[in-house]
Amino acid sequence: MMLKIEAIWQGESQQKIFRNLLHCMSLPGEIADLSQYLGRSSALVGVLATLLDKTVSWSDQDGLVDKSDRYLLQAPIACEETAKFVIKDATNPPNMNLSLNLGELSNPEKGATLILQATALNLGNISFQLSGAGIKKTRLIHLAGFHPLWFVLRENWVENFPLGVDMILVDSTCIMALPRTTQIKLHDFTDTQTFIN
Repeated sequence: MMLKIEAIWQGESQQKIFRNLLHCMSLPGEIADLSQYLGRSSALVGVLATLLDKTVSWSDQDGLVDKSDRYLLQAPIACEETAKFVIKDATNPPNMNLSLNLGELSNPEKGATLILQATALNLGNISFQLSGAGIKKTRLIHLAGFHPLWFVLRENWVENFPLGVDMILVDSTCIMALPRTTQIKLHDFTDTQTFIN
């Protein structure tokens, strides 16, 4: 009996996911639905299968990726401070002392990409106004389940551009990108201290 290979581990699906990632990075706030390429897998695992290889480090301290998928990814595990890709459960608030690789002035592209997973993109009670490269004037986005403090912390990481962190947001089937060039204005979230306490 032939062993069936899930769609996300096949080159054709990974190429299509990669094209969607590039589209989202060039148009921040746009949502791409990956469901037709994922089979039974999640958007998170689809993105990781596309971006990781034996030379690219990652961190998953929240345990969002199961053991079998970890094995198939075959990518080296690193600490959050040095990993190229850091995976976090965004339904929980971040450690406000979380330190990620921001890159170097001579090589800002070495900065980490933070992949946040939560409930849903394009709906929810948290809204942002985006501006910057790839956005005509402004774009309003809505998120469900993403703790707002992740985006407060992001401001610290990107304040010394071109150093910084790029973000990819995922729910079960969809993705959205927030590169470090994007400016975010968080609506309905004026009391940061309430969330910190």
